[in-house]
Amino acid sequence: MSDDNNEMEKLPVLNFDRQYMSNTKISRILSTKQIQIEEMVSELKIPINDKIINLVDIWRDKNITLSCDNITQFDMAVMDAAYTIMCAGQMILTAEWIAKVLSGNLDQKVTPLKIAAIRKSIDKLRSIHIKIDCKDELNFRRDTKGKVKKFVYESYLLPLDKIDAKYEANGKEIIAYPVLSKPALYRYAEIVHQIVDVPASLLDTHQEFRDTDEAILIKRYVIKRVAQIVRKNNLSSNKISFIWYDKDVEEERGIFPELGYIPNNTDVWRDKKRKINKIVKMTLQSLKEKGAIDDFEEYRKNGTNNPASPIMGYKIFCQKHDW
Repeated sequence: MSDDNNEMEKLPVLNFDRQYMSNTKISRILSTKQIQIEEMVSELKIPINDKIINLVDIWRDKNITLSCDNITQFDMAVMDAAYTIMCAGQMILTAEWIAKVLSGNLDQKVTPLKIAAIRKSIDKLRSIHIKIDCKDELNFRRDTKGKVKKFVYESYLLPLDKIDAKYEANGKEIIAYPVLSKPALYRYAEIVHQIVDVPASLLDTHQEFRDTDEAILIKRYVIKRVAQIVRKNNLSSNKISFIWYDKDVEEERGIFPELGYIPNNTDVWRDKKRKINKIVKMTLQSLKEKGAIDDFEEYRKNGTNNPASPIMGYKIFCQKHDW
């Protein structure tokens, strides 16, 4: 591309007032079950309830080496950020934009290390195909009951092109990713009404704590869960739990298992657990100060108030809040 400023591409201004996060069981399974992504199709049967099973195929392009062979929570957060940018009307992405959406701080100075990590994730997601057969689920839903003969979504996890460009905004060479289509995973989430959207300002917590990759994943989990509680969303609990056992699906749920933490009895884990709890608590305090919730309080094992008993999570209190 020419060095003449008059021939530079002009990077649009990124403006958005809401953030969007996938809340489908498919997204959760893909990012928590350590599914190895191979060239050969992996066929997943994902039960939505005792009557519905969605069929999901996932595979990667041939002769492509992935940065890691499974989809991580960071990858899922990158996809949510990319979808947020698409919902803001932009059909081009940059790693710099995604970094700012992830943290919620549009004024942050993004480090080269962060940019490299996001680009690595984008390149992986651009190489992984997904195919979702959700006919049974749609035929079960009230708004589409019995009307669907075939319903399949298919695309890359992030269907993006890739170009090197020099932008007028900063005069620097930058990698941009034109959007080829809306990702299948999010088209599916839209039709089953499982996209959580929150005010973008709630993600901006840089005054409370530093936005490391770990802190970003924890606060995004907390804010998504609180949004579900505030809106009721068919939830019977007002709790954000570190770990609990879901008898319906016979698996552990909560912050620890869903973000990939494995509790043990070591001093290293006890220190890590304190740090996780601190980020959760500061995120909730930020939500309270911004008027998103009324209050919150910790709850301990077996319902006791004994400080020696471990904190299991937090109860969220809210009346009517317009998110």
